[in-house]
Amino acid sequence: MKPIHVVGWFIVVGFVALSSSAWSQARPADEDLPANLTSNQALMRDKLVQMNKVLEGLTQDQFADVEAASRTLLMISKATTWHVVDPSPQYTRLSKNFQEQAADLERHAKERNTEAATLDLIRMTMTCTHCHQHMRDRE
Repeated sequence: MKPIHVVGWFIVVGFVALSSSAWSQARPADEDLPANLTSNQALMRDKLVQMNKVLEGLTQDQFADVEAASRTLLMISKATTWHVVDPSPQYTRLSKNFQEQAADLERHAKERNTEAATLDLIRMTMTCTHCHQHMRDRE
């Protein structure tokens, strides 16, 4: 394995560990969650947490929270690409779209542009649902 790949894996493993920890603290203990989440499932659940932070930040004019969540979403999106063994061209396109939308969201949050950031969140949500549908169709 090339040194850069080893470093990348350490970053991904560290991020998964942190996101799993954050997820367990963010969710009530009485909810029915699988006992053994895969790392990809943990990342997807953390993605939901971050998307909710974006929505909450937008509704409360907490743009710093929106910026932080958008950066985390971008990291999660990049980390999940490591989990797809044989990415299709459509998956690659949707993943790239999501990453661009997360960058747009961060920029719009810095500009304190509520309408543009809200549209970014809507576009990201649509991209998520399209990607998940695509991945289910591939099974």
